[in-house]
Amino acid sequence: MNQPSTIYEVLAMLADYHQGRAKQYGQIGAGVTDPQAEILLEHLVELEEHSFKVIQAEMNDLHSDHSTFLIPGPVLSDEALHAVECRCGADPSLAETIDCAFASGDRLNELITRIESSSAAPSVAALASRLRDLELIKSQQIAKFTRED
Repeated sequence: MNQPSTIYEVLAMLADYHQGRAKQYGQIGAGVTDPQAEILLEHLVELEEHSFKVIQAEMNDLHSDHSTFLIPGPVLSDEALHAVECRCGADPSLAETIDCAFASGDRLNELITRIESSSAAPSVAALASRLRDLELIKSQQIAKFTRED
């Protein structure tokens, strides 16, 4: 994938990421034998689908023809451009599933940072802040879900 040149393109990358992760978690969950991992994978599918819907709503508010062009900034790494790839095995344990869920945080952070550093417009800064808040909430939900009392 090429480097994005507009905020809309970065949002499209994020939407593809969340949609792809939801699909992968669903596929992995279909064959998992660890009941805790299966429940977590179902929850991860829900979280990724919710994130996808949030990104889609942002994209609907920002038509691609009127999208803010990104000012020159850091080039996205290959890992960020291909962040949807999941490293979970076919039948992961609960611990492997948790590792897989948290592994993409740096890549998502790189995409959001690209939006954050792309414009002086307050609406763009607010968008990046909302996306960071969404990822923080997801991380907290995963941590809360996997906590054992």
